[in-house]
Parts: sequence; C-alpha cells; structure tokens
Amino acid sequence: RDMTLMSSFTLSDTKDNGAGSLENPNGNFPAPQDFRNLEADFGTSAYHEPYNSTTSFVIDLPFGRGRRYMTDANGVVGALVGGWVVAGINRVLPGEMVRLTYTPTAAQQVSGIQQDFRGANNYRPNVNGDPLVPEGERTINNWLSRTTVTAPTDPSQPFGNAPRNSVRGPRQWNVDLVASKRLEIPWSSNGSFEFRAEFFNLFNRTNFRAPNGNRSAAAYGTITSTYDPRIIQLGFRATF
Repeated sequence: RDMTLMSSFTLSDTKDNGAGSLENPNGNFPAPQDFRNLEADFGTSAYHEPYNSTTSFVIDLPFGRGRRYMTDANGVVGALVGGWVVAGINRVLPGEMVRLTYTPTAAQQVSGIQQDFRGANNYRPNVNGDPLVPEGERTINNWLSRTTVTAPTDPSQPFGNAPRNSVRGPRQWNVDLVASKRLEIPWSSNGSFEFRAEFFNLFNRTNFRAPNGNRSAAAYGTITSTYDPRIIQLGFRATF
C-alpha cells in the first residue's frame, strides 16, 4: 500500500528510406547516396530503438505519525522522519545509431543530374564483414573496424555498399532518483513547506555518445563525448 511499481519492456523495429530535415544525428541527413537507386537507402531509421526497458517506483516511506513505524515519535523527530516520498526511474536503452560515411575526393564527387534536389549526396563506404571491432577488443578509442570498413577508391564507383544506420554506440543505463518531504506549517491553515532532492544519473555512470562514423576522418571509430554526469538539484517551496 505504500509503494507503486511500474515496469515496461518495449520491442520495436523502425525503418525508412531517408531522414527528415531535422533528423540528422551521427551522419544522418535527408539526401540519399544515389537518387537513381533509392532502394539502397531503405534501412534502419536514425531513431530506431530495438528495445526500451523502463522501470519506475514511488515509495511513501512508512515512518512518522500515522505510519507503520515511529508513529509515536515526538514533534521534532516526527517532523524530521515523517512525510518522506522517494521515487525513481531506471532506464536501459541501446546506443545511438550511426550512419557510416566517408568524405569523397574531388574526383569522386558527383554533380549535376546525379545530385539530389539539395545539391548533395550522402556517401557511404564499403563494408566487408562486421563493421564493429570484436567485442573483446572494442574500446571507446577503437569502436569501429578499419579493416572491414573501407572508403571507395575508384572515382567511377563512389557509392559504397554500407547500409544506412548499420552500427550503434555503447548501451545506455541511467537511474534518476528524487526524495521529497512535505511539512505542514502549524500557524497557517493551508500553509506547507516542501523540500526536494533530485539526483539525475544517480550512480554517475558514464554513458557514451556515438562513435565517429566518417571513415575519412582521423577520429573515425572513436568516442569523444558523453551524456551528463551526475546532477544534483535541491529545491524548496513554501506555501501560505
């Protein structure tokens, strides 16, 4: 009676043949690789999440006046230990999607009728095998393979066979927690004082962003950014 618990696990599969104009993270942008072969651009969406595990809880701590424990505590102790509510959210998500790309040389760049309506093409490299480094060797400095992923060298064949959004960054896990307490103000009929302590990324886990997916870049395959570390917020509110 003092706790609410809710958990959901969702499986999904999202595919399309192009990103929207504002949906261009990690190598995604609306232009196709070759507008004469749009079927080659049908693949996994940039926002595809194969799974999403979310668990939330709210616990009304059973301490203080009218509660299961310490119900006879004196005024000061009862005011300190009673009325606390603790709530949290635990989320486990797959890593960010990455579209493998490369920067073509001047001889490889197509122009004129071969360009799309925006005047650009989304060049992808060739993939021969698993584009990820083997799991036992995979680190944030070596996430994507340099041997199975190669940039085309033939100027007459600038379009690679890499599918759209074919790799991911590291899995994400995050726990948020809030502890709140409401205390009535005795000299005010409707007055109350509320205190909140909020912890985002409670365990200060390092959740990495996506690796660099541009095969032509020196930083290809490396991860150089993270989501926020632990953030703590304290809040007070008085109502009279």
